[in-house]
Amino acid sequence: MPSLPPRLIRRALLLDVVLALVFLSLSLFAEEQVWRLIWGCGALLAVVDALVANRFLDEEDLD
Repeated sequence: MPSLPPRLIRRALLLDVVLALVFLSLSLFAEEQVWRLIWGCGALLAVVDALVANRFLDEEDLD
């Protein structure tokens, strides 16, 4: 499988951070507990995806 360019990984990392912040703010302002849970899970997934993107970026820097 061909490796992704570092520029694309950096954009994905930035997008993940923005999404995590948006999801966290949505979960804070949600009135129902179900929506807080949904937005909180979305924020958690965005953080995990950012960590994976960061690991791919680190692997590109080592090569």
